[in-house]
Amino acid sequence: MIKEGLSKRDIILNSAIKVIADKGFFSCRTLDISGDAGVAYGSLYQYFKSKEDILLSIFRERWGFLIKKVEKVNKTIPGPVDKLKAIFDYIFVSYELNPELMKVMIIDIPRVRQFYTKEDRKLYKSFFMGIEDIYKEGQDKGVFRTDVSPTIATFVIYGAVDATIRQYVYNPDFDNKKFPVAEASKQIMIYLNNGILAQKDINQKELKSTEAGG
Repeated sequence: MIKEGLSKRDIILNSAIKVIADKGFFSCRTLDISGDAGVAYGSLYQYFKSKEDILLSIFRERWGFLIKKVEKVNKTIPGPVDKLKAIFDYIFVSYELNPELMKVMIIDIPRVRQFYTKEDRKLYKSFFMGIEDIYKEGQDKGVFRTDVSPTIATFVIYGAVDATIRQYVYNPDFDNKKFPVAEASKQIMIYLNNGILAQKDINQKELKSTEAGG
């Protein structure tokens, strides 16, 4: 049955996310997807060329939403720290609302050879460029360290988010009650704001360095 307000294409994509998250991309069939979507098997190919085309369409559309969010944040939020927080919150809330989508984005899409085309890599990279611009802004305003490359900083920042989301997605031993999504996002910001060492430890290291040099 077609859900009111959704196009048949969107229904197929939503069902694909559900089926792929449950069975894995290589184990599921387009017949499984069309069956879950409640559409005729043949009509699926009116919208998508193949199972790979369905998966890549999920990436392009959903990753596109993330890029638009970064662009909006850059235009509407003044401070670089608040910009990063808004992006983190968006990613974690997206997981909370649709964990199946996150599972597909993290696990299934990178395993498909067709993902590594020049066009899709460019789309993937554009998100990181947006984060890099935020870090550069923070450097210009004296908020972020200037002795760290914005490119490397971007990888570290996103890596913290990505690694945390992965624990929610497929680590059955991860205590997500102890670390709810909102708390995880908050603690990542604390870490990025203050660094891995407590201030007293930094001062002690600086003192020892001074004593050794003097």
